Amino acid sequence: MSKVTYNDAVNDALDRLRGVGFEFGPGFVNHAPMVAETLSTIGCADIVATWIEDNKRQRAYLDPPEGGSPIAADDPNEWHRALGDFRRVLDWVDMFDAELSRRPWTEVLIEWWPRLMPGMYGMLTHGFIRAAHAVRSLDATQEPSRLQLRELAQGLGYWAARYTPVPKVAQESLLLIPAAQEDIGASISALTATTAGRYAEGAPRPSIPLVHAVTAPSALRLFLPHLPHSLHRGAYDIVRRASAAMWETFPSGGPAVPAADPDYTPPSAEWLLHNAVDFGDEHTIKLTEACLRENVLRPDDRYRAAADTLLYRMKTDGF
Repeated sequence: MSKVTYNDAVNDALDRLRGVGFEFGPGFVNHAPMVAETLSTIGCADIVATWIEDNKRQRAYLDPPEGGSPIAADDPNEWHRALGDFRRVLDWVDMFDAELSRRPWTEVLIEWWPRLMPGMYGMLTHGFIRAAHAVRSLDATQEPSRLQLRELAQGLGYWAARYTPVPKVAQESLLLIPAAQEDIGASISALTATTAGRYAEGAPRPSIPLVHAVTAPSALRLFLPHLPHSLHRGAYDIVRRASAAMWETFPSGGPAVPAADPDYTPPSAEWLLHNAVDFGDEHTIKLTEACLRENVLRPDDRYRAAADTLLYRMKTDGF
């Protein structure tokens, strides 16, 4: 059991990450704040600081663009023009930071949700997922720190700056998981179990892109308690299309993995957590946590098989 509290670990990590850029190369995203929050959630708060410092040494994070001019939150013409403009990422972050300093974070989230949600596909949904981890952090405390609120501003700002509409997909690619009108949570369970099963069965190579077909819908679940019910169905439909688009975009078959053996039995949750944390890779930690969280809600061997497949692929192939 960690002697460091969740809040202490998260805030220390965010302090260590002050000024660290959003990306470290073409297509490569800074996962450090998300992993810090994840490790704190799964009881590994005492290793967060070391993980962060190791990660900063391993990744050559790029300085974000300096920005242009402030974005007025109350001027739709102005902020709409800035959507998807990564040169304005710090302008977006500053705008959200200002909004979060004067209003409850839930109000800001609800106001901007319908504006940002259609563009959640940017950088394979990483802005969306980063904001979800920030929301879970805020949800875990009654008195959020400025660092935690700033992290939500960074998640929302990155989401806005990388705003990209979800690509159109063939109707038959929509994973056959329509939304349940009264229970979007059950729909998310069906979608994540399906995508986890496809991942384990296909053992994709490269292994990382299709991870997000599982983690993005799982991230949606973290937002739902803070959104009015009227926004749930539309959000699920967008995330469902995003997951389907990933399967249409990236290769879904690779060399055989243990999960392909007909006698295969997925490892235990405890084994997966221990080995994902010990391996230390961003995606193995985040996928394992998401899969095991989903598995608690609706037990399904496909979740553990997906986490095991990624860990095996990363250990053997390194990508």
